[in-house]
Amino acid sequence: MDGIKDSHFTDSEIEELTDLYNAMLTMRDSSEMHKFLCDLCSINELHSFLHRWQIVRRIEQGKSYEEIIKEISPAEEPDSCKAGETNKKSTGRARGKARSSTKVSSTTISRVKNCYVNPEGGYRTALNRLKEASAENKEDKQ
Repeated sequence: MDGIKDSHFTDSEIEELTDLYNAMLTMRDSSEMHKFLCDLCSINELHSFLHRWQIVRRIEQGKSYEEIIKEISPAEEPDSCKAGETNKKSTGRARGKARSSTKVSSTTISRVKNCYVNPEGGYRTALNRLKEASAENKEDKQ
């Protein structure tokens, strides 16, 4: 992996981030990655990741801020969530109420868009790699 340069982290933190990223790169499929991220992150952090990715996909489609907010922010929570019930995972750990009902803010959309427009950024890299993989899959099927 190329050296990470980021002034927000100390050299020792960068070493440990590199180790974390390398651990992520060992996941073989989306199921393994999901299990890893469920252990690593809170459900609210995963929802934040998901919302940002949903925003990227919609920006890529040329959607406006208003359209993005409308599509990603839910209309109503299910009754079971309103009651504040605690969800349980198969691991038996109690989980708090998820933030899946949180509305996406225009500030978050703006931040994601600023990152999206960077041709050398992570969003652009991920989107390009997904396009490449999709094209390769189509070629393999023919």
